Amino acid sequence: MDWLQRRYIPNAITIARLLLVLPIAFAILGEQYLLALVLFTVSGASDGLDGFLARRFDWESTFGRLIDPLADKLMMITTTLTLGMLGHFPLMLMVLIIVKDVAILGGVFSYTSLAGFPSIQPNRLGKVTTACQIVLLVSVLLGLCFPALLAEIFYDVWFWLVAVMTVLDGILYLWVWTARLARDPRWKESFQEPR
Repeated sequence: MDWLQRRYIPNAITIARLLLVLPIAFAILGEQYLLALVLFTVSGASDGLDGFLARRFDWESTFGRLIDPLADKLMMITTTLTLGMLGHFPLMLMVLIIVKDVAILGGVFSYTSLAGFPSIQPNRLGKVTTACQIVLLVSVLLGLCFPALLAEIFYDVWFWLVAVMTVLDGILYLWVWTARLARDPRWKESFQEPR
């Protein structure tokens, strides 16, 4: 049967990561921070695993290219939002991360509606920014589980680092994807009147 074929394993892992979004949010809202930390770590590990399998064995698919960044963004947005709602995350940084990620998702869907599905290749700054955001979220959860583990100065420095990188990443994405859409002939064809 098709669904048992190994090439669907990365998509199955991605869907499982997508299903972890709500349990992590409920764990944080229920102040079960150790459970949230474990689930968030599993989610992060699964992100690396599905990407590795897809590239290593050529199991990439259109569905996977769409659902993988969606799962990642939903995880980041939901975790940031729930931590912010409980006062464990600076409001300014929470809004910044959410606005940037929602804008990127909206940009991808807008691009798709205008010119077809884009070839998504995250830039290095985007990868580093996401990694720094993940380290920050893990650090906040670790600090909630083990309050004496991390000094306050660590959070202050890391919050500002992530804020600056998030702004720069958002500007770069806007610049690159606007230029790419302008060069893509498909969106111009979509506005041409049929003969």
